[in-house]
This record gives sequence, C-alpha cells and structure tokens, in this order.
Amino acid sequence: MKFKEFFVKKHVYFYGAICLLANILAVLSTSLTTFPMPNDTPIKLWRDFMARHELFINALGVSAYIAPCLLCFLYAVRAVKYKKDDKEYIKIMVNIPGAFALRGIVGWFLSFVFELSFLLYFNFSLGADVTFIVVSSLVATIFVSILAFTLIFFTLETLNRNIVLPALYPNGNISSAERMSISSIKSLFLFYFFSASLFPAAFLGARLFFTRFYRIDFPKYYDIVFAGILVAIAFVLTILIYGYFQKPLKKLTASAEEISRGNYGAKALICSNDEMGALGDSFNQMADSLKEKEFMRDTFGKIVTPQIRDYLLTKSVALGGETLEVTVMFCDIRGFTTLSEKMAPEKIVALLNEYFTGLEKCVARHGGVINKYIGDAIMVLFGAPIPSATHASDALAAALEMRESLADMNKGWKERGLPEIRFGIGLHSGPVLAGNIGAANRMEYTVIGDTVNTASRIEGLCKTCQKDLLLSQSAADLIQAQKAARTETAGKTETAAAALPALTFVADAEIRGRKEKVRVFTIA
Repeated sequence: MKFKEFFVKKHVYFYGAICLLANILAVLSTSLTTFPMPNDTPIKLWRDFMARHELFINALGVSAYIAPCLLCFLYAVRAVKYKKDDKEYIKIMVNIPGAFALRGIVGWFLSFVFELSFLLYFNFSLGADVTFIVVSSLVATIFVSILAFTLIFFTLETLNRNIVLPALYPNGNISSAERMSISSIKSLFLFYFFSASLFPAAFLGARLFFTRFYRIDFPKYYDIVFAGILVAIAFVLTILIYGYFQKPLKKLTASAEEISRGNYGAKALICSNDEMGALGDSFNQMADSLKEKEFMRDTFGKIVTPQIRDYLLTKSVALGGETLEVTVMFCDIRGFTTLSEKMAPEKIVALLNEYFTGLEKCVARHGGVINKYIGDAIMVLFGAPIPSATHASDALAAALEMRESLADMNKGWKERGLPEIRFGIGLHSGPVLAGNIGAANRMEYTVIGDTVNTASRIEGLCKTCQKDLLLSQSAADLIQAQKAARTETAGKTETAAAALPALTFVADAEIRGRKEKVRVFTIA
C-alpha cells in the first residue's frame, strides 16, 4: 500500500500541479497571441453574442479543462496494480512527461472546438463573416498549446531524468521499456524546430497578412514582447535539450576512462528510455562483459600459464597441433610419499604451493612454461607455445636456478621446523607434437611424443644415478652449439647459454621403451 500511495500522492499530484501551473501561464499569454480585432459589424455582433452567453461559454471552458485532469489521473493510476520492476510500470513512469503533456493541452483544443461550434452557429444564424475570428482563435490555440506542452513536457522530463527515475532505478537499465514517439531524440529536435522556428514564422506571417488585409492597427510593442517570449522559449529548450545529451555523455566519458584504467565495475547510469538511455545500457552491458572476460582471463591464467593462456586466446582453438623443436623438463620431489605420511594434508598443500611458486618464478625468468602439475611433479616446456632458438640452454639455466631456489627454500623451512625437500630434474630436447589435445568440448594445450616420454624417463634416472639434474645427449649438443655460437659473436652481451658451466658425462643409461642406451650428463 505504501508503494501505491507513493506513486499516486508524490507523482500524480505533483506532476498534475505542474500541468495546472503551465496552463495558467499559457492563459496569461493569450493577450499577446490573439490577433487584434477589426472594428467592423461582424466583430461587434460576435462580442455581443459572447456577452449574452457568457455563463454558458465559461461553463464549457471549465469542463474543457476538467478533461485533461481526468485523463492524466486515469493514465497514472494504472500503475498502482503493478510492481516497481514490472515492464508496464516502468513504461508508465518513463512516459509520464509525454503522456501528461499531451493530455494537458487537450483542454485548449476542446475549448477551440466549442468556440468553433459557436462561431458556426453565429455564422449560420446571422450570416456574418467569421474567418478572421476562426484564424485568430486557431493560431492562439496552437501557440498556447505549444507553450503549455513545452512547459509540461520539459519540466516533467527534467524531473524524471534527474530525480525520479534515478531514485526508483539506481542501476538504470530501463531503456528496454516501450517509449512514446515524442520521447525520442528525433522527435525532440523536430519539436524544437517547430516551436522555435516554423511556428513563429507562420504566426508572424499570418498576423501580418490579416492585419494588413483588414487594415488593423495594433501596438508595436506586441511584436517585441512576442519575439522576446519566443526567444526565451527557444533558449530554455536549447539549455534543456543540451543538458539531456551533455550529462549522459559526461557519464559515458567518465566511465570509459575508468574502464581504460582497469575498473570494469564503472557504470554509466543513464535513467531514460530514449536513444541515450539505450546507449548507456549497451555501454554498461559491454562493461559487464569486459569484467567477465577479464575475470575469466585471470582465472584461466591461474589454471594454465599466462603464455599458454595468451596463445589459446589469440589462436583458433581446435583439435590438432604442430611439430615444434623443444626442450622438455620433468621435476619430481624425492620421497614425497614418506614426507606426506608425516605431515597433515593442509600443511602438505601449503608446502607444495610455496615450493611450486618458487620453481615457477625460475622457469618463467627463462622463458619456460609449466604445462602440467602431476601431483608433486611438474612438466615444463621450453620453446612452446612460443618457439625459441635457445630453448635447451634456457632449460638448463632454469634448472640451475631451481637448484639455488630450492636451497634457499630449504633454509627457510628448516628454521620453521619443516622438513627439507630434494628433487630430481630431467631434460631432453627433440621434436614434439604441440597443440590442443582432448575432446571436442574439453581440451588442453600440451605436447606429446617420444621426446616427452624420454624426458620423463631421464628424470627417473636421477634416483639411480644419485644426481639431482640429468640431461640427454640431444639437449647437451644443443647447449654446446648455442654456447659456441654465442662465443663467436664478439662484442655482444653474453647470454645464459654462454655463461653455463661445462657438462659432465654421467653414464650410458638404459631407458625403458628404447633399445639403444641414452647418454646422460649433469652439472656438478
């Protein structure tokens, strides 16, 4: 019931008072808009006729102005049966300015119809020429109707846009409500052209013609005052229409600047259902979409590495792949099963997260990407998805830095009473098939091939050879070649490949799945 009372009392009554005030101001202007009457016999007879029927004519005039009040009330009270978020209620609210303005001037046209009826009766009964009176009354009716409509519509529209609708719908999003044609930007400018240009020119032209035709003299200040009124109306209309566009555009500009700075929650709240309101709602939908995409991008970047994320977002995601020369690294914790038996699950998870964070920084600094987390092990790619000419030396440099990082982490864990961790790293270089592998509706970017299997087996040899780092012959050859090529380039900055220490041969090891032995190397 509070909602109904709020609508009926706060809006209908207040808006109705504005309609009444606008019509009173329009009545006061009729003395300036009525053509001066010639002092001929028909005019005198008409004045006498009006005087004899004054009471009846006034009664009809009053009834003509009761009709707008009733029509406005009937339009507004329809909203009582709807909830605030119902489309029909929104439609009624956003269209109140146009609806009240159109209904508010009905009285003027009804009054003209009544007057025309009397004029026709007067013409038929007395045979008097009433052309001048009809034209004068029609022009005056049009002018005061335009004045009343302008005052009502733009006053209510300004209140609606700046106070009422923002209070009812603080989030905006009301542009989808069906609107009256008068509320469109096109109609506003057409009305502005008609009221500020076309009608004044027609009015002055008609008055000049009839006053000369009937040889009527009238005070010269009439035209000056009338022109002043027209200029004032045009000025007010210009300011109001300018404000209808300036404020929304400022909001859009400010929101666009916020979004450019990464604040995707910025909204341009434009409470109207014209083209500017539709633009504001579209802008807000775009901002929501950008916010959602950025959230998905950040989340995606935590599931896969940023490099793979960017690769998948810029490439066409389809099953299949391409052959690339890469270096594959496997790194596995030694004795993790025993370690996990002695610690609580939450402590194990916290320890692993800290451990993987430290290793990921080392990998990222040398252009590698962690492709998979396999329990306590990681699979790292160098040269995919972004090809690299120094993938082997980058992989070895990352492995050496991982050694140092693990040593620093072990010191910290020891001080905190946590167990130390040892790992084994295996490196192997060769061709792989890289691409999106999986089902049509769920896939992941990864690499497959003998190179991957061999790298995994070499990592497994670390336990047998009692080494924390082993690399294959193919990886060692690539590293030496890159180091030699770098050494021959005089005057250039030394890279990680040129700075790597010498490799030490470990053994010709047998690997499950391969007939020939694999030569493995290490760095002490």
